[in-house]
Amino acid sequence: MNSSAGPDGIPAKFLINTKDSIATPLKLILRKSLDEGKIPDLFKLAYVTPIHKGGSKLKPEQYRPVSLTSHVMKIFERVVKRNIMKHLIEQNLLNPGQHGFVPGRSTKTQLLQHYCDIFETLSEGTRIDTIFLDFAKAFDKVDHDILLQKVAKHKIKGKIGLWLQEFLNNRKYRVVANGEMSDVQDVLSGVPQGTVLAAVLFIIMISDVDENVKSSIVRLFADDTRISLKITSEEDKVLLQKDLNVIYDWANKNLMKFNENKFEQMSHGEAKK
Repeated sequence: MNSSAGPDGIPAKFLINTKDSIATPLKLILRKSLDEGKIPDLFKLAYVTPIHKGGSKLKPEQYRPVSLTSHVMKIFERVVKRNIMKHLIEQNLLNPGQHGFVPGRSTKTQLLQHYCDIFETLSEGTRIDTIFLDFAKAFDKVDHDILLQKVAKHKIKGKIGLWLQEFLNNRKYRVVANGEMSDVQDVLSGVPQGTVLAAVLFIIMISDVDENVKSSIVRLFADDTRISLKITSEEDKVLLQKDLNVIYDWANKNLMKFNENKFEQMSHGEAKK
C-alpha cells in the first residue's frame, strides 16, 4: 500500500497502525455508503503525477500518469470487488477466454492455451493464423454509460449496482508536479486509474468482445487480444477476416479504438493443399 496520504489526507501507515480500533467504524461507514448509494467526494478524487517514460520531456505522450486515491476507499473497494468476483464466478459470467485479473488465470494460462492451439494444429499437419490486437489507451477510453449497462447485464444490480454508478459519477482529478497542483478537473471516461475496482470493471466492459465471433478462438489478457483460426482453405482466411471485422465493429460500437500500427499477424504450420 502506498505510504503517501491520499486526497483525503489519511496515510496508509495510519490505517495499518490503527487497524484493530478502526475496523468496526470503517465497516459501519461502508455499510452506510452501500445502503445510501453515496460516496464522499474526496474518495472520488485522484492526485495524478506524470512520470517520464523516456524520450523527449516536451512531449505529453512520453509521460505515464500515476494516480493516488484514498486509502480508505481502497479498503471499501476490496470488499466490493470480492463480492463482485464471487458473483461473476458463481454465476459463470466471466468470459472463458479472459485471463487477466481473474483468480486462477494469468499470462501463463493464456500462453499455455495458445500453445495448445498451436500444437494441436501442427499435429494435424495444418496451419493456424493468429492476429494480435492492441487497444489504444483501453482503460482510459471506457464510456461510463456503456460500462454501467454491462454491469447490469452481468446481473450486478441492487445496492452494489447503484453504488458502482455513484463510484463512476462525478469523479475528479488534480495534476501534481514539481510541488505544484492544478485546478480540479473532471474525469470524463475510463475505469478510474489507481483504484482497486478498475481491473474488474474493465473485464466486465470487454467481456462481450467475442460475443458475435463465429469461427475463431479469442484469447484475452485484459485488453491484450489475440484471435486465431486454423487455416485449411481459402474460405478459412475469409472467416478469420470476418471475425476480425466483428471485433473491430465491437470496438466502434463501444467507443473504443485499436492501435492499428501495432496489429501483428503470425502463422504456424502450413495450410493443407
